[in-house]
Amino acid sequence: MTPTPLTRPRRPAPTGTRITEPRRGWLGRLSEIAAGLCLTAGIVLSSGAPAAQAVVATGHGIGHTWAVDGASWIGSYQLADGTMVFCLQAGKSAPVGHDYEIHDARGLASYSNDDAALLAFISRTWADTTDATAAAAAQLATWSITGLNGRSPEVYAARANGSSGTVLNQTAAVLDAAIGAGGASRSVTAAVQLTMPDEASGQLTVTADLEVDFLATGPTVLAAGSHTGMLELTGAVFADGSSRMAVGNAVSSSVTATGTSPIGEVSATVLFEDLPYGSDFRIGQAGPDVQKVLLTGPGSATGSAAVSVTVPSDLPFQPQVVTATSASTAESGAMISDELILSTRAGAGVLDDWGVYPSADDPLTMLPVPVTVESTLLGPFTEPIVLSPEIPENSPVVCALEVVAEGGPGTYRTGECALPGPGYYVWVERIVPSRTPVQAGGDRILPWQSDFGTASEITFVATPVVPVAPADPAMLAETGLSESGMIGGSLLGALLLVAGVLCRGWLPRIPAPRASGAPAHLHRHDRV
Repeated sequence: MTPTPLTRPRRPAPTGTRITEPRRGWLGRLSEIAAGLCLTAGIVLSSGAPAAQAVVATGHGIGHTWAVDGASWIGSYQLADGTMVFCLQAGKSAPVGHDYEIHDARGLASYSNDDAALLAFISRTWADTTDATAAAAAQLATWSITGLNGRSPEVYAARANGSSGTVLNQTAAVLDAAIGAGGASRSVTAAVQLTMPDEASGQLTVTADLEVDFLATGPTVLAAGSHTGMLELTGAVFADGSSRMAVGNAVSSSVTATGTSPIGEVSATVLFEDLPYGSDFRIGQAGPDVQKVLLTGPGSATGSAAVSVTVPSDLPFQPQVVTATSASTAESGAMISDELILSTRAGAGVLDDWGVYPSADDPLTMLPVPVTVESTLLGPFTEPIVLSPEIPENSPVVCALEVVAEGGPGTYRTGECALPGPGYYVWVERIVPSRTPVQAGGDRILPWQSDFGTASEITFVATPVVPVAPADPAMLAETGLSESGMIGGSLLGALLLVAGVLCRGWLPRIPAPRASGAPAHLHRHDRV
């Protein structure tokens, strides 16, 4: 009766899906888009030894010698460099004494991808075993995958003498572990995401995930902290100020964008090395009649990924307003307004331009952070207004207006206010950050207030001149003169009166007539 080979159970590999965490709100949509930009890199195997390296097989490793002939062996063999190997071709010559050239198995062995995944799993899992029965079971499991050369598993297990039953049981356990959940895998990939999960914080979060395509479960995202990789940032830093840090997979870290531009590009690159996944392994070849060998060793797969996203900076910005009243002088009752020219003021720790935030409709579209400018017209003041950084207490208020500037820097105009009477008027403005919602960038606005009494903001209303009352028409009628004739006559009379007074002062005095009997004259030298 021909012995039947050990058959290992084949479990269909379900089609798996990448596990993703749902996001909410516009920041959630931004997260989904940023996740879609992730670049993933597949498994990469580092051979650990140069191609075509010659290493001699020096003897038995860990296992059992059959007591019946004292020569038949089941277990591992050892190479000169200390590497343990399992035989891949039952029935061919044993490895001892042969020089082996070491290669990556890809392209050199005619195994299906699933069988290669099983062999790679065995090479990693039982690489360091020092238990003879476990080594014998790993060798028998290897032959069960590659071929038993027409013999039954029991024939090979008998070489373990009294432990043959245990070897058979452990062989089944090895194969069950390989095809079970968390066992053999076809590949491993890494992914890195830059997201903004918290609307209030404004900070970015970077997360690196690992996804393994297991034979049993299909593509599966590994549990958080299963492995550690090196993550490097460009255009951002971690909380400790560094741009390079060891991170666990599926563990989120807060990062802050650097630079003073409102919009910046942040890049993240992650690399996980020496991962125990995938279908790659090393193989040794010594000749056509000698066993090929499966080299054991720890996992050497790598998963890497990179992503770049454009994000709004979370730095604050300092708005400022240059203003000018619509009229520097006006009459009572006139309507005036105020021109507002919005811009930003540079400084330490602030943006060098106006802040932006992602649109709720399209997170990749950035909109200017809106601000509300509160404009107040004060007056009237009886005295000229003097420039001051603060508004005097109990200043009279004419009106208070608001302008919501949704377009960022630029020129805006307030509504109109009526001037109630004579005096001096002045506009004052301020920007209050709390008037803007946090999700629209309100927490990144610095407050601003204008000085009181800026010259370009002052309007003067003069006191009206009282006109001369006209003459009563009834009185003019009694004189028989018209209003214009009477005015002209009065003016002429006044001029003649002045002329008479002046002439009197200039003419010589004429002596008055003498009284009867008075001397006709007095001689100059007469004495009286």
